[in-house]
Amino acid sequence: MSERVLVTGGAGCIGSELCAALLARGQEVIAYDNLSSGKREHIAPLTNNPRFRFVEANVHDPVALDAALDGVSFVHHLAANPDVKFADDEPDRDLRQNTLATAALLDAMRRRGITQLTFSSTSAVYGTSPVQPIPESQPCRPISLYGATKLACEAMISAHTNLFGLRAWVFRFANVVGGRVRKSGKTVVSDFIAKLRANPRRLEILGNGKQAKSYILVGECVDAMFHVVDHAQDSFNLFNLGGDDWLSVTRIAEMVVEELGLNNVEFAYTGTEAGWPGDIPRFRLDVSALSGLGWRVKHTSEEAVRSAIRGILAIS
Repeated sequence: MSERVLVTGGAGCIGSELCAALLARGQEVIAYDNLSSGKREHIAPLTNNPRFRFVEANVHDPVALDAALDGVSFVHHLAANPDVKFADDEPDRDLRQNTLATAALLDAMRRRGITQLTFSSTSAVYGTSPVQPIPESQPCRPISLYGATKLACEAMISAHTNLFGLRAWVFRFANVVGGRVRKSGKTVVSDFIAKLRANPRRLEILGNGKQAKSYILVGECVDAMFHVVDHAQDSFNLFNLGGDDWLSVTRIAEMVVEELGLNNVEFAYTGTEAGWPGDIPRFRLDVSALSGLGWRVKHTSEEAVRSAIRGILAIS
């Protein structure tokens, strides 16, 4: 008999990939998404599978959430505000969509007696770290509301493992890239493509271009999640998830220019070290704990971003 699992944010870039992989494993999958950033087309190829069901609803809807959790034994929680950038017109957005939504889900799971959860956190919880690469033991001092609210989610999940018998796997993701594009929360790749299509002679680059971060392909990200769940069996399992290298923003710009077949493009930098308030200029994750479980990325950050560029260009 197949296991029934719920994926919040199931129509998102990572969530839809996770849903497909779970179906390939023979599981019954419920994708739960309010489509504020996810897309129906991401899950369209899955809808003919009799073991797949889509629920369009908000995690804050207690009736819809409780009904979706009926018969579920495992929850993958990816629903969140996808945009790291601070929005001063809606300063409580991260609190509502990250922390409060997670609190609502945890309470609904507790009442249903569901005791297995993965949570998609972020490397933004570390803030601007003096230590590179950054281990999981590094103190977290987030500099964005996005990072702060994700860290609050981690803390609540940890408390539930102690108080209510929850077993949890928390993943601090590097930048996850792929060929699917969100409705909101622009990635650097999609931002550059849009700008260059509008003006193929000049590209505005936020910051000084020296920002350098780790990137991982969405398919490899999902594979790593499965590997950790299969091999880490503590009540609370926390892992950096990504590769052990990084890639500069200027190099990404060069790659987008190359893939678009452009020449003599002027790069116009805004000049600051960070691209926006709350942006972390440089981070590289220490993935030795993940490697210790026997999993490593197959593609470098540059290869992952190159693949994402080509995937986005193929569908847009």
